[in-house]
Amino acid sequence: MKNLKGVRSLRSLQKAEEDALVVAYDKLFSTVRSDTPMTVDLLKHVHNSIFVDLYTWAGKFRTVAISKPGVTWPPPDYLEEAMRSFERNILRKYSAHSLNDDERFCEAVGHVQGEFLAIHPFREGNARTIKLFTDLLAAQLKRPILRYDMTKEGQRQYIDAAKAALLKQNYIPMQRIIEKALRRSTLLS
Repeated sequence: MKNLKGVRSLRSLQKAEEDALVVAYDKLFSTVRSDTPMTVDLLKHVHNSIFVDLYTWAGKFRTVAISKPGVTWPPPDYLEEAMRSFERNILRKYSAHSLNDDERFCEAVGHVQGEFLAIHPFREGNARTIKLFTDLLAAQLKRPILRYDMTKEGQRQYIDAAKAALLKQNYIPMQRIIEKALRRSTLLS
C-alpha cells in the first residue's frame, strides 16, 4: 500500500503500523480525560493518531468501496450518514456512567465494536481503531485495557464475530470475545 514513508515491504509496513499503534496508545491515554465523550470525532482522532505518519487518509473516512469474499461494506457515499447514526444510536446509548457492571460493559463494547466494524468507515485499521477507542472507554471506567486472544484461532473468532454483526446484526459473539478479553486483562493486572 502506498505510504508516506515509502515502505515497500509488507513486513516492514506492518512493523511500522504496530509501532505507530503503540505510540498512539501512549499519546491518547495521556490526553483523553475521564469525561471525554465517545464520539465519531474522537474515532477519527484515534485513527489519525495511529496512522498520521503513514497514510494521507489517516483520520478520514474511506473514499473507495471495499469488500472481501462474502462481505461488502457500505459504499463511501453513505459513511458520513452511517457514522452520525452510529454516534446518535449506539455511542450515546452507552455513556460511560451507565456501564458500571462488567456484564453491561461487555454488552456495550460488543455492540459498539460490532456495529463499527459493520460500517467499516476507514480504508484500513478499523479493528485497531475501535479496540483503542473502546480501551479508552475502559480506562474512563477504571477498567484495564482489554487483552484479546491474538492466536490465529482468536483472530478468526474476532473476524467471525464481526461478520455476525454485519450480516446478521448479531452482537453476542463479539460480546463473548469482549468478556474473555476483560477476564484475561483482569487476571493479568
